[in-house]
Amino acid sequence: MSDSVSVSISTVPGRAALRFEADFPLNSGMEGGKDWEIQLPTWRPGRYELGDFAQYILKMVGVDQGGNEVVLPKVNLHRWRVPSGISKIVWHFQADILNAGSTYISPDLQYVNPVNCFIYDPAREHLPYTIHLTDIPSNWDVGTALPKDGSTLFAANMQHLMDSPWMASPKLWHSEYQVEDEEKVVDFHVWSYGLEPPQKERFIQDHIDFSTSQIKYFGTFPAPFYHFLYLLPADIAVRHGVEHEDSTVIAIGPAEKINSESGYDELVGIASHELYHAWNVKRIRPVEWMPYDFTGACPSRLGYIAEGVTTYMGDLFLLEAGCIDLKGWCEKMEELLLRHLNNTGRHNMSVADSSYDTWLDGYIAGVKGRKVSIYVEGAVLALLCDVRIMTETDHKSSLSTAMRIFWERFGKSRKGLTADEYWSVLSEVAGSSMDDLRERYAESTCDTWDDLVSAMKVNGLKLTRTINEKGVTTPKLTPLP
Repeated sequence: MSDSVSVSISTVPGRAALRFEADFPLNSGMEGGKDWEIQLPTWRPGRYELGDFAQYILKMVGVDQGGNEVVLPKVNLHRWRVPSGISKIVWHFQADILNAGSTYISPDLQYVNPVNCFIYDPAREHLPYTIHLTDIPSNWDVGTALPKDGSTLFAANMQHLMDSPWMASPKLWHSEYQVEDEEKVVDFHVWSYGLEPPQKERFIQDHIDFSTSQIKYFGTFPAPFYHFLYLLPADIAVRHGVEHEDSTVIAIGPAEKINSESGYDELVGIASHELYHAWNVKRIRPVEWMPYDFTGACPSRLGYIAEGVTTYMGDLFLLEAGCIDLKGWCEKMEELLLRHLNNTGRHNMSVADSSYDTWLDGYIAGVKGRKVSIYVEGAVLALLCDVRIMTETDHKSSLSTAMRIFWERFGKSRKGLTADEYWSVLSEVAGSSMDDLRERYAESTCDTWDDLVSAMKVNGLKLTRTINEKGVTTPKLTPLP
């Protein structure tokens, strides 16, 4: 047996489920009569809450040398004890939910997000994986950032595997483009299952433009390649995007939405957001997530950096790249501010505390007015930081200047980021303290309106608001005379 985990994947007959058979290399513990353990991740990057993926496990057994199945007792909800001498594990995983973070199969698609369905040995996370897609016909394409040889995929270790999804189908649309950074040429791949991307030539050109613009600001791209994996079902309503180390999965449907102008804007907007994550979150990452610990909750107070900065920058780079005009950017900002101004939770819980509490109720409505969205409030704070830096430096520097510093000092070396380090770099770039913004808008619940009006004025825009009889506040941005 080689010193890697060999996994074969096939379909469970009669149901929408996958059968996994994994051979783990023997170690001294297994041979010496000691039990060992296997772990199923409890959450996935990009969704900062417990995922309870074990609820989709239909079967989990060991197989002894005689080929007999051995029941594995649970240590906890997502961990199993394996008797000594057993190195082969078989499990079945229900795969009938289609979104960007799930695992899903149909007669013409195998979409696998390993972090919700693969097990690993928590004592040997370094082990590489060889994955055999045994049910994939020879005429199927496989879209993935993983190294591959036909229908065999390779992951360097557990962390690499868990952040590398794939989709296989006989119907994958594929296009490529290249962008140069300061050191190399980066190969970009665009894959689409279901419908082809709308307005294909414009779609690819927009990808080229926002990719070029983002890379220009950071200087270098983190990898020599990147894959956009699009799930575009004609008959399923979905809107979702998930970032990964060297790829992203974006799901939008049904056909009416995909082929509308608003659906096109959503696709490109999500794509820009997710590409920015290649730097921010996948490499520039809060210390609590460096590396990812999949055995339990990993709360961080820096979700406003992870998602808020990315939300703001993703839209800003669409404007910088010419994918949208000023009117389009204003419309996106108005939508963001609409959510900001009408969430009473901004008066009750700071965005830093809400970042921590995403692990409780960050992705559901929850108790009305209890918390804020790290995407919305984080983006509002990013705007205020960006304008402050530009104002203090006479527009010679910006938040993008600071983000490049984070990439050079933290992202490239995979050093986890703390709140103090984040705000220190922002102050360094601005040439003056940014602690007032941290205290007022990151860690407290002060009202942002006056600072937002001033920030928009710096950008040549007038921000106004109206309040209707139901108390709904509607913001409006117009160019200054």
